[in-house]
Formats: sequence, C-alpha cells, structure tokens
Amino acid sequence: ADELGKVLNGYKIIVDKSTVPVGTAEKVKTAIAKNYNGDFDVVSNPEFLREGVAVDDFMKPDRVIIGTNSEMARKLMNDLYSPFVR
Repeated sequence: ADELGKVLNGYKIIVDKSTVPVGTAEKVKTAIAKNYNGDFDVVSNPEFLREGVAVDDFMKPDRVIIGTNSEMARKLMNDLYSPFVR
C-alpha cells in the first residue's frame, strides 16, 4: 500500500481480496494517501473459495461481500460482479 500511492493516477478502487481484520481498509487508505492526494477508494471483498472447486466458486459465487463507504465504489463493484451473480 505504501508503494501504490507512488503509481496511482486518476480514480482507482483498491480491493482487499483477503479476509482481513476490521480497520485494514483504513490502514491501507492511510498508507496510500502518504504518496497520493487524488481520488481513490479502498474496498474489502473477501473470497469464499473451496479447495478443489475454486474456479467454479469464482464463476458462480453463492455470495459476494463488498465492504465500502463509497457509493461510487459500491456501484462499480456491483457492475463488475453482475455477470457472475446467480
């Protein structure tokens, strides 16, 4: 995250794909903001993939979790996942 702020240009969504502790998104946001003062959002989006069927779980998820305070990021993530949600 410290390095991301040095390479961002324009609005971006940074996605934490792991299950992480509460407060991780704020830590990531703070680290990026040290080197970037433009617009960006940090989203939590943990994966629930089972061993042996991970590709099928990704292509046909039974649930998608999107954690964000940003309406723009929420809409873009919903648009991204809409082809995959049953």
